[in-house]
Amino acid sequence: MAIRGFLCAILMSVTVPAWAIGLVKPVEPELGRVALHQALLDVGTDLRLMCVATHPDDEDGATLTYFRKKYGYKTFALIATRGEGGQNEIGSELYEELGVIRTDEMGRASAHTGADLHFLDYAEYGFSKTADEAFEVWGKEETLRRMVRKIRELRPDVIITHHGETGGHGHHQAVGRALVQSFDLAADPNIFPEQIAEGLEPWQAARLYHRSFGGGGAGVIIPFAELDPARGLSYAQIAANALGEHATQGMGFFIDRFLTSRSSATYRLVKEAPGGSQDGGSIPAPSGELFDGLMDRVTAEERAVSEKGIDNLTKADAGALLNAANDAGAKARANRLAKTLSELRLTTKINDTQVTPGQTFTIAAEAVDYGLRDVTGKVELHLESKDWFGITKVEPVSVDWNSNGFAQTSLQVTVSSDVEPNVPQAEYLFAPNFLEPQMTVVAKATTANGVVELRSDVLVDVAPAKTVDFLNAPYLITPEDNDATLSLLVTNNTNAAAEVTLNLKSASGVSLSKDSFTVSLSNEDEQKLVTVPASITSGIKPGDYTVTASIAGSDYRKEGIARVVDVVIPEGKKVGVVYSYDDTFIDTLERMGIDHEALEVDDFTARKLDEFTTIIVDIRAYLVRPDLVANNQTMLDYVKRGGTMLVMYQKTFEWKPDFAPYPLSLSRNRVTVEEAPITLLEPAHPLFTSPNKMGDADWDGWRQERGLYFPSRWDDAYTPLIDVRDPGENPPPGSLLVADHGDGTYVYTALGWYRQLRELHPGTVRIFANMLAL
Repeated sequence: MAIRGFLCAILMSVTVPAWAIGLVKPVEPELGRVALHQALLDVGTDLRLMCVATHPDDEDGATLTYFRKKYGYKTFALIATRGEGGQNEIGSELYEELGVIRTDEMGRASAHTGADLHFLDYAEYGFSKTADEAFEVWGKEETLRRMVRKIRELRPDVIITHHGETGGHGHHQAVGRALVQSFDLAADPNIFPEQIAEGLEPWQAARLYHRSFGGGGAGVIIPFAELDPARGLSYAQIAANALGEHATQGMGFFIDRFLTSRSSATYRLVKEAPGGSQDGGSIPAPSGELFDGLMDRVTAEERAVSEKGIDNLTKADAGALLNAANDAGAKARANRLAKTLSELRLTTKINDTQVTPGQTFTIAAEAVDYGLRDVTGKVELHLESKDWFGITKVEPVSVDWNSNGFAQTSLQVTVSSDVEPNVPQAEYLFAPNFLEPQMTVVAKATTANGVVELRSDVLVDVAPAKTVDFLNAPYLITPEDNDATLSLLVTNNTNAAAEVTLNLKSASGVSLSKDSFTVSLSNEDEQKLVTVPASITSGIKPGDYTVTASIAGSDYRKEGIARVVDVVIPEGKKVGVVYSYDDTFIDTLERMGIDHEALEVDDFTARKLDEFTTIIVDIRAYLVRPDLVANNQTMLDYVKRGGTMLVMYQKTFEWKPDFAPYPLSLSRNRVTVEEAPITLLEPAHPLFTSPNKMGDADWDGWRQERGLYFPSRWDDAYTPLIDVRDPGENPPPGSLLVADHGDGTYVYTALGWYRQLRELHPGTVRIFANMLAL
């Protein structure tokens, strides 16, 4: 199991390019008649719909899909957080690492719905029960400032949201309240005047709608079960495909429910601006529903071309719109139509997806004419770079079309030596312009009906030249076993051989076997693992002791923590782990030096199970381990013969009361306040006394939450050991239940131990040792 933990650590340390984060391949762009159908819709309207959602997967993908793909409206998904405080059903990544994955999932979901994606970057700190708590973390004024800015930037005509001002998740309430206020504030030039000074203009949206899930009452119904004739799918199915991209959230259950029982959405009008939206236009909106009675900003000529249909459209129509366009929006719509009608496409590929400051790399650009050869002259290409990303000047080039309808070239780009890195991505989750392409290749092709502009964005990861990572930190050191081995992974990110000299410095009380070493790395992305034994001075106090690694000749620094914990680790234990998608318990057992093994599908036999003194059933293992469900009675029989079974939290709808030896029902109750007082109902129980005597300080400093999905009803055979509750609430004390079963012990606990153990929270390490000693 040491090998498994080490490999997981290696995988976690390697930086991957943004496009490679996703668990499935990127969504391919639409081509052919489908793309032309969409471009023709787009040219007929300049109305804009924005959906404001709190977390990735909260967006109303079906309504966004419906208005984007049926009417051609510009649609936006504005997401308040990156989702880093949520759960992860596909791996062990949490916090910022999870935020990167969920950002990528949200991007791929938006590729299905057709919505432009934007984030407000409010901190996602876990489940909240009140809006006041969310505003305390986010800052009420800052919450409004960011939302007002996005409304002014995106200039929506209609805004929709699932989130009301009361009820449900505290984050949802806070976003709902902020949106109601921002609807009006965005139109007031005296609000956040610094935004006006930057060049943003006030914007008054026409309407704000809140989705109604309760039924009854007046509302606007969005019939997204309709079929999209161009794509051969219902708008609901397209949205379901988008919802499926949120793999970390386990959307299978919701997708089935969505497709079978929700054929429409109902929205209730919350606010309406007098006179409709700013720049209302003079042509009626192409649809009723949310936009009923609003006026569009397109010209009569644009609407007339849009209504011609694909079979009656000519390239001259697109050319006429190109020549007549007199603002940026009209030019973009006409250009999209002309490009699609001429069947032109620009693709780019970089030869090195991760570069270092000062490095030169190549962008291969290829313009393709898939249709009739109607392009004249050369293709003019140039590179645009964002003002926050420094590169040397790249001269424009002219390229001839070859006889097969291709125009190809390469652009040499040198990154500035002082450019800021953006990887590891988890460290830059809230940096400005996170995962935003830094460059765009622009190609201009002259057709018989005008100049068509093709654009292809380029995103490149920028890493420090050489890096070092402390794998599996923090490192556990106990007074009884006063040493540890630090594992340092050195990486060469340059495109040449490198020698890396690493200097180490430790806090007083920690001694390292060596304080400097040099490794030779021959190739780009080559890595070498270096182990450094460390020991602590006799009598050192429990706490954190910093080890700093610096790379000679640079200002690169990385810190690792050696954590001294006053814990007695039980001897003679062998622990089996029915793992799920998380490695925390296996990694913790490895750190504690306890013999352990991951149980596989063929291990559920009495002979095998009896090898273990304790078996841990990982978080939500009953969801992802059908072999556990099938062999649950075998597990209970193991307890009856004298084993100890520790069952970590399972989710309400994934649990059956008879999974436990005596009936036990789960609720959706949770305790979200990390500092919520812990009351020991049986202070003398061995769980709190042996081999480690728990004290009040052992419960301090938890991260994110006390626990979730607490049992609500249980058989009298169980003894509740801990009572914990959020302020003002009085749930049953089911967070940790213990029962004798035959000669063994069964424990069900809904407390969030795994979040604390991955951080080596000292008190949790101590009580975890006690659990293993039961």
